[in-house]
Amino acid sequence: MNRRPLLSRSIRSILLGPALLLAFLIASGCAPEQKALGLQRDSMDEVFRQGKEEYFVPVKPVDRHYIGSAWSRQFGPLEDPATADIRVKTERSLDKVQQDMAYSHGIALGGESITGGGAAVEVGGGTLKKTDLAGVEIISPVSLADIPFEPNVPYVTEAIRLANFRLKGERSRKATVALQPEVGKSIGGSTLAGGLAAGGGGGDARAATEGEGLVVAYKLHRIDPATLDQRKFGPQPMPLEKTVDFSEAGLFVKARLKRIEPGAKRSLPWSLLWACPRAEAKSRDIAAAWLVEIRPSDPRKKSLTIGFPAYPVIEECHTYSGLFSSRIDPATDRLLRQRIDILLLDAEVDDTFRPSRWEARISIIDESFKIRQVSPTELEGK
Repeated sequence: MNRRPLLSRSIRSILLGPALLLAFLIASGCAPEQKALGLQRDSMDEVFRQGKEEYFVPVKPVDRHYIGSAWSRQFGPLEDPATADIRVKTERSLDKVQQDMAYSHGIALGGESITGGGAAVEVGGGTLKKTDLAGVEIISPVSLADIPFEPNVPYVTEAIRLANFRLKGERSRKATVALQPEVGKSIGGSTLAGGLAAGGGGGDARAATEGEGLVVAYKLHRIDPATLDQRKFGPQPMPLEKTVDFSEAGLFVKARLKRIEPGAKRSLPWSLLWACPRAEAKSRDIAAAWLVEIRPSDPRKKSLTIGFPAYPVIEECHTYSGLFSSRIDPATDRLLRQRIDILLLDAEVDDTFRPSRWEARISIIDESFKIRQVSPTELEGK
């Protein structure tokens, strides 16, 4: 009566033995490989997650960083020639995910390495040199306060540049990328389709040019409207040769007429800022100028003199709007700045270069705000 259960247990042991052995072999031999594949898949997901959520990928890569430029959803970075150059710093990236993202996008956009020797490594599914990894650069402003933020406008605050890369020819613009998202998915504004990297329209691909270094991604920030605080003083009349006291803003303003000897720059204040680019270009031909001197009550701040051509008159050069000072408050993480708006309503000189008519207004705006990062999906949704 007890033989059948014993026999059944023996048969079950014989049948289950190979299965248990197979399970053991899978667990002991294949698990590391499966774990490696899982880690690779997670790494790939992290690369494209970071690219999609943080960085904008240009349709047509260039070697310019555009730090401080406004960003258009349709046209990309827009440079303003009237904006002063922004001080930038360049640092080498040591972040593995960031390096993978940069090189994956660089290859997708039609880039190729220009380095020589060095041990090969796997990045983004392609073989690159260790010397290439050292060429991932992060370009950013020395101070975010230098960027002329305006409400509702994104600005470029960081650029990822491949120093050891350049664009390849037309054929290479269609290079395949092993680590890429599903067909049709967007990576920071650049869509990959059919296994080929779409590096721009047909015209852009044909017009591909070569250059040393390749900017493959941008990071954007904008003013957080919920934190914006503004106080405006003026507009207030600005008479000649009389000091206007903006005590609440901590500034003193004085306007005067200055006769200039052509070609003698020594007669002009060293801190002179012309009100428009055309006046700057024709400064050697200007014989007389209206000078607006702005002096802070805080001795730690610098003074500023703004010039308007009085003779010859430049019609479009009768207004000025710009930053007088800006800084970041480390205690609140807010950007604090002062803006100056000047309008010449009626200003003329006679034949002896003396004032014949003068009417002007000036306003000072104190601003305080925080900034927030803009994600690619945020602009794509608009």
